[in-house]
Amino acid sequence: MKRLNILVIFLVLTATIESLSSIKYLIPCKTNLIKASRDSAIAQVGVREKTGKNDGFKVEQYLKSVGRFKGDAYCAAGQYWCFYSACLDLKYPLADIPIYRTGSTVTMFNKAIRTGHKIIPVPSDNDLIFWRKPNEWKGHVERIIEVMKAGWIKTVGFNTSSGNNGSQDDGEGVYFRKRNINHFLGRMVLRGFIGFKPI
Repeated sequence: MKRLNILVIFLVLTATIESLSSIKYLIPCKTNLIKASRDSAIAQVGVREKTGKNDGFKVEQYLKSVGRFKGDAYCAAGQYWCFYSACLDLKYPLADIPIYRTGSTVTMFNKAIRTGHKIIPVPSDNDLIFWRKPNEWKGHVERIIEVMKAGWIKTVGFNTSSGNNGSQDDGEGVYFRKRNINHFLGRMVLRGFIGFKPI
């Protein structure tokens, strides 16, 4: 029992330290592309996997947009695909996509560190919010649709579950979610945000 208490205290301290060090990077993005990618994300809500194994027509489209394959995690791929599809609709070059083309949340955020402008980590509508498992190369990302009170936000999440039960970072579809930036997401802690500066 004593070991369990020590482990819980360690995890809480680790999460607190990582949460307190959360950061936000602002990346320039065309105004129309921010709006169109948001619309694209909302339009995907309700997409479900075919067999519960990261598969199905739409899921595989998300994965294909970042060079990944059926069965791979697609939370980051889904967010990239929203910008990808918006660029196609707007007839913008794919080079205008502000986020890195990857299926990895950790890599996507790391690239923003190199290309974005660091600002105070306050969530805003249209930000991407990132969580990460401490000391692991695994995380989750969602698109903020609305900032509410007391740390609560409404998001669109890919590869998540529809409610509090089930995996939050390896679920069976695309859903609106209500998250709190001050709470754990499963065993993951808040890493930070990518924001978009309209140009």
